[in-house]
Amino acid sequence: MTRTNTLRTAVSHSALGASLAVGFAVGIETPAAAQTAATPEGGSVNLPAIDVEGRAPDNTLRSGTGLGRLQGPIQSLPQTIQVIPQEVLRQQNVTTLEQALRNVPGITSSIGEGNGGVNGDQLRIRGFTAQNDLYVDGLRDFGTYRRDAFTFEEVQALLGPSGTTFGAGSAGGAVNVNSRVPFLGNAYNAVVTGGMGPFARGTLDLNQRLGETTAMRLNLMGQTGSIVGRNLDSGDRWGVAPSIAFGLGTNTTFTLEYLHYHYNEATDAGVPVLTPAGASVGRPVTEYGIGRGTWYGGPVDRDRSTVDRLTARLQHRATDWLTLYNDTRLGYQERFFSYSIASCDATCTQRFFTGRGGVPQYSFSGAGSPYESTTWGLQNVTTAVARFNTGSIRHEATLGVDASYEDYERIGYAYGTDRTNFRGNLLAPDNDAAFGYTRSTANNATRRAQTTAVGVFASDRIWFTPEISVLGGVRWSRFQTDYQQFGPGFPQTELNADNSFWDPRAAIIWEPTPNATFYFSYAQSTFAPGSNFTTQPGQANANNTALEPERNTIYELGARVNVLDGRLGLSAAVFQIEKNNAIESDPSTGVTFSSGDRQRVRGFDLGATGRITDAWLINARYSYLDSETTRSLTAANVGHRVAFVPRHSASLWTSYELNRGQPWNVTLGGGVTWNSGQFLNPANTAEVPQNFSLDALISHRINDNLQVSINGYNLTDHRNYTQLWTNRAVLGAGRTVLVSLSTTF
Repeated sequence: MTRTNTLRTAVSHSALGASLAVGFAVGIETPAAAQTAATPEGGSVNLPAIDVEGRAPDNTLRSGTGLGRLQGPIQSLPQTIQVIPQEVLRQQNVTTLEQALRNVPGITSSIGEGNGGVNGDQLRIRGFTAQNDLYVDGLRDFGTYRRDAFTFEEVQALLGPSGTTFGAGSAGGAVNVNSRVPFLGNAYNAVVTGGMGPFARGTLDLNQRLGETTAMRLNLMGQTGSIVGRNLDSGDRWGVAPSIAFGLGTNTTFTLEYLHYHYNEATDAGVPVLTPAGASVGRPVTEYGIGRGTWYGGPVDRDRSTVDRLTARLQHRATDWLTLYNDTRLGYQERFFSYSIASCDATCTQRFFTGRGGVPQYSFSGAGSPYESTTWGLQNVTTAVARFNTGSIRHEATLGVDASYEDYERIGYAYGTDRTNFRGNLLAPDNDAAFGYTRSTANNATRRAQTTAVGVFASDRIWFTPEISVLGGVRWSRFQTDYQQFGPGFPQTELNADNSFWDPRAAIIWEPTPNATFYFSYAQSTFAPGSNFTTQPGQANANNTALEPERNTIYELGARVNVLDGRLGLSAAVFQIEKNNAIESDPSTGVTFSSGDRQRVRGFDLGATGRITDAWLINARYSYLDSETTRSLTAANVGHRVAFVPRHSASLWTSYELNRGQPWNVTLGGGVTWNSGQFLNPANTAEVPQNFSLDALISHRINDNLQVSINGYNLTDHRNYTQLWTNRAVLGAGRTVLVSLSTTF
């Protein structure tokens, strides 16, 4: 299938989705009956509290997800969902998605495995890869890059398999970012931040009402700086994001958003993991005396990315009982990427630990060679939500179609013998060593992949009584991937993967009072081999396309309660996730194979969100994850913990406003993020120790328009590892202090 025909197919499926949604809605119920159905006993509808500027409640359980296909407040949804609200993002002075997600226990970051794979925001949720499970406003965010937070309104982590909601993947869950959008009002905010690194950043957020139902918003960002305690070269980034909304406050709202974002930053492949003689478990070399600042990169090791993204969202309340959503995104990314993967062989390791035989010398893996890539994608999600009655039973039904097309091209480069033969001092790496590179002449010098995905989803929540309801849903998905690779003088190799599958969902929900919800849920998601060729072309091989899909299943029992007059939300959940037919990649060759492994993660989550008093904000969560490989073709791995899963993890952020509205006011805040140690491979022969960061805030509002804030991060100067892979780890920043001046008018 040609690219043109594939794109035409994706667009035609989008049109089909709109037709199906309208057809489904027309045949359900009369408007009068539906209006009655949408009103619970008592004659009123419980909706989350929203102020005139659209600010979500401090108790995030009372807010919605913002997704048409996931209706209702989080309080009533049968799934663990943690929200990092705007207030927390602002107080912590969050600048990236990775920083925001440190507030979510159980989410860790990985390094790309080389060979052209994912580098950027590569997440693992409860130990399971989530490389394709990043969404912005419910739509795929095409491309692989490090996302900046200057357009973030809030960040949501939806934990557990979510195939019915998002489609293929989402074994451990998915992350969705809600963007800042126009509202009916005038507000202007500017923030300037500077401090250790050195670091400098400025943002501008302008919202302007243009008419009775129209407003526009503009977000700008510029940044330059280095990471405290690390010897990486400095980087810079900038972005602009205008948006406009029509029909605000009416039955039909249309929002158009555009993002242009560019950054040029140093890359870090991490430090190698070494195992001393006689030991059974290896650790990063920095655990044996190498300094935190150590970086094995050089001048060529850069990530230069440019992202352009256009999003159109339409919401139409057709009747009192029917709402239609149509969301479309076009995304484009250009990227140059290179990094240096340092390897320390047996001789190097022996010299390092014994100090005998000469200087321990590291070499570079060929997997870090430079490449240029171009990614573009188009997605449309059309959803109809209907509320109606069948007799005395109330329904909330959803039907939709999700169609997307993604096109990826990667051009590889190769270093010469000066790089191949290079040997550096592991104790004192040469960061000035520059190596020339030329266009690759290998048989996979150019790699291309085109993926067409279509999904049809439907669900119905049925209230048998005002307190008891059941939710049932299913999604049918089809993933078709065409992959080509070729090089000078080599014939083109072509691979094709075509998979279709069903992902069900079911739950029973008991809401004895408006402030209490209890539920038991079951859900499944599927990962189709070949569906990640656009992000990991190194995995493209005939064996991969022939594999059976991974199947992921979750069972969850949860409870949510609002207390203190609804200001504070408490949540708890116990769960079990099972992953069958796990797919693995050889870290040295990139070859993909089915391990036949079965992995299981059991655990529980405890959370609190909102305000204890009007002046006391809290956002906290603890997660316990008991992971195990229950079956494997490698018998020795059975019973071992699953890689990248911390047994314990916790986050806490809290702040208190003293003398609010008075001249001598001050806001004091602080918190911790903590993960226990994690194994890096299925054999449990490599690990990183615990991560711990103590952060703090002190802020003073000078007047109604000016505020000064001081943020401290990792105040204990703990040695933390922020990104992990099977044989290496990336170190985080040392103790950092930043000062910000914010003006609002």
